[in-house]
Amino acid sequence: MLIRKNTKAFKTILEIVTACQSRSDREKLIRLYITRAGHTLEDRISIEGIQDDAQVFYEMNYQTVLTYLNSSNHQLHHSDDIPGIYFFRSTSNKVWDEAPFEFDEAVKKEFTSLPELPVLRKKGKAEKFVLPVAKIKTEPKGKKEKTPPPKIVKAVEEDTKQPNYKLKHTLQFTDLDKVLFRQPKLSKKDVLDYYNKIADYILPYLKDRILFGRFQSDRGGASIEMNTGELFDDKSSPRPGWIQTSTVSKGKAQKEMFLCNDRDHLLFYAEMGCLEFDSGLSRMKSIDAPDYLVIAIDSNDPELEKVKDVALAAKEILTGLQLPSFVKTDGMSALHIYIPLDAKSKFDKSKNVVEYICKLIRLKIPTVTAMEGTDDDYGKVYLNFSLNEKGRALIAPYSLLPGQSAIVATPLSWEEINDKLRPEDFNPETIIQRLKKGGDPFEDLFKKKVNADALLGRLEENYSFLF
Repeated sequence: MLIRKNTKAFKTILEIVTACQSRSDREKLIRLYITRAGHTLEDRISIEGIQDDAQVFYEMNYQTVLTYLNSSNHQLHHSDDIPGIYFFRSTSNKVWDEAPFEFDEAVKKEFTSLPELPVLRKKGKAEKFVLPVAKIKTEPKGKKEKTPPPKIVKAVEEDTKQPNYKLKHTLQFTDLDKVLFRQPKLSKKDVLDYYNKIADYILPYLKDRILFGRFQSDRGGASIEMNTGELFDDKSSPRPGWIQTSTVSKGKAQKEMFLCNDRDHLLFYAEMGCLEFDSGLSRMKSIDAPDYLVIAIDSNDPELEKVKDVALAAKEILTGLQLPSFVKTDGMSALHIYIPLDAKSKFDKSKNVVEYICKLIRLKIPTVTAMEGTDDDYGKVYLNFSLNEKGRALIAPYSLLPGQSAIVATPLSWEEINDKLRPEDFNPETIIQRLKKGGDPFEDLFKKKVNADALLGRLEENYSFLF
């Protein structure tokens, strides 16, 4: 039976699958199956029964189910012969029963408020299935080695104890076993542990600045301002009295913005669901004057090959201009180059400086670069200077990003901009090891500061004839 997308039944199934994505017990609530290409439900294989690789296949097929539910090319069906089994058929193939799945009876208790709950099934015994392997040459006859016994993994009891982060204020941490990242698999407790360990490194980029954030459910779009209206409903969940705020003018309106000046605040926001921490380029005491500017170099290529080449070309130009420069990944497809400022110039001047530098980079390597927003940017590396505006936010060094993979926006040395650079190599575990071994590449960021007005004057005097 076809379940159309505009029905309550479909919307309920989509909501349940989406909600279970970050739960540690999702394998119990939603059971998945595999069907070979062209096969039907009768030939399904329980992922739970696949020996050794069950977890890998579950993750892949869960994402497939979620993708198909949001796809216009796949239609959801409920089996007429096996009540409780759901599957997909593509618009181009009406025979193959793809990505079958079923809901456990426990779903009814968890999602009782939703309309038209799906048909539920009792848990059955999963038949064991061993994936076929390639044939290998037989060894000469001789002494047979004993096959080692399979490892028995004991279930670990859930740790309900509160973590001890030695904070000044009492915080109640919740859902500590909730899975927030899949690659590597990290729970909310792991994320809190990371921000506790990295606090001294990330806080210099958050202190006394307008705070922005992205939450665990947000994998796209811009970060949101961390103001009282966004984070709290004061009537039902009043914020703790010790949380620091600052009032900022937004046109004629006044907004009360949250600050993140210490470890207590950092972990409080992480407990509230904030995974990514972004901040403005200026401090509250000099809100109209940034203390660093940023050149963003981005492309649609996740491998960063062209981006790295453009970043090295930018480094040559900055060295020629005798400017200090520092580089970091944004955790995705871009590199950010920082130049420290003395916080004595307005945003419009620093933005003009970055635009000039981007134009110089464009002149140096015109075949692979384009100013962002221009018509000739297809397949090229974008040079973005628009981040240097008042009210814009930038992901802070050492912040995590929401998504399937636990990737950290990571400061680098210029020597690391090479063929081996892969943003996905930087995760909470490797970052801590990296800092212990080599220190912080951004340690000297604010030691040598530049005046944006003087720099803009120098650029206009020496290079304006080129444009």
